[in-house]
Amino acid sequence: MKLQAPTRLFGYDQPGQRICRLCFGQPIQQRQVVHPGYVETVHEFLPTQRFGVVWWNRRSDGNQHRILAVVEALETGKLGVKIPDVSAKVLVHTMLEQHGPAGGGGPVDRFLLLLDQIRDSGSEPDKLPSSLFAMIGHQIHLTQAFQGGHGSRGWSRVCLN
Repeated sequence: MKLQAPTRLFGYDQPGQRICRLCFGQPIQQRQVVHPGYVETVHEFLPTQRFGVVWWNRRSDGNQHRILAVVEALETGKLGVKIPDVSAKVLVHTMLEQHGPAGGGGPVDRFLLLLDQIRDSGSEPDKLPSSLFAMIGHQIHLTQAFQGGHGSRGWSRVCLN
């Protein structure tokens, strides 16, 4: 029987430039690696473990670009998607993108707020059904599309309630 290597997330915070962080999940192991100018945190996950990742790029013009993904570690050889800063292919349950300032109410902000509410209720996001993350991602995308000036009257209430 072949030993399964864990899926690794390589998190980092390069001050003033780029950030990659674990936003939820329960790794089986974590360790830090010191590099010149930043520290990398390596998070290890076993197949079927779900976790959330946030990437954050700060641009010289003051704008920001953030991406949030909810993914699931896979067994070796399973079909999946290769994403940045993750050692193996994963199953992507949802992915959201946001341009502009943090806290501006964009898709990533909304999802992070929801994660806080889930934790405040006593639940852990990685224990929730994976289908829930896909549904939430779709609702956030729909709400954003209909609030973007394309006949938005009433749609936020329909999508979010």
